[in-house]
Amino acid sequence: MSFYSINSVAFSYNKNALLNNISLSIDNNQHIGLMGPNGQGKTTLVKLMLGILRPQHGEIYLAGKNTKDISLSDVGKRVGFIFQNPDKQIFCPTVWEQMYFSHRNCEPGYRDEIEEKLMGYLEAFDLVKYKDKTPFTLSKGEKQRLALASVLSRNVEFLILDEPTIGLDMLRTAQLGKYLNKLREEGKGYFIISHDSSFLTKHVDKITNLGAKGVEFS
Repeated sequence: MSFYSINSVAFSYNKNALLNNISLSIDNNQHIGLMGPNGQGKTTLVKLMLGILRPQHGEIYLAGKNTKDISLSDVGKRVGFIFQNPDKQIFCPTVWEQMYFSHRNCEPGYRDEIEEKLMGYLEAFDLVKYKDKTPFTLSKGEKQRLALASVLSRNVEFLILDEPTIGLDMLRTAQLGKYLNKLREEGKGYFIISHDSSFLTKHVDKITNLGAKGVEFS
């Protein structure tokens, strides 16, 4: 059974067709890249995969369950998502609270272990110096690194990233690549939307293209 099964999905805004007859299967240990022109519906497709939007035609299954029947919170427990705009993911008063938010209900006996892990991610993305500062004053690149660090710190089964290299310099992009390699080693899959063909070539198994005819493999 595929982790994601997208079957003949169509979606439009104000009767203007954006996605039509989209079909794609992704296993939970696959690493897929998605390219395509701006405005072709790549981000909309991801929102459909996450259950933020509902297909107007066709169906999307996550681990055998129709996304129409799964709550957003239940999808979020299995699938991590990195927004293209990090401002949409940042909402806590401090950088540390943003990192800790998904782990706030952990058992007291694991708190030290969780905090050590989170500090490791802050160090990896050069955010330790901002630990007690409000994230809203960070630059776009710093916010992007925080969003990446907070989602990567969660033990999700699958990761979806929307243009993750935007705002990252060469060093941070290389660090992101290392964490993607770590996910590979753990047997976890991911789906990356990007215009950066060089980055995709290094870090995915297959590159798909979203065009007027649907999804096609390169």
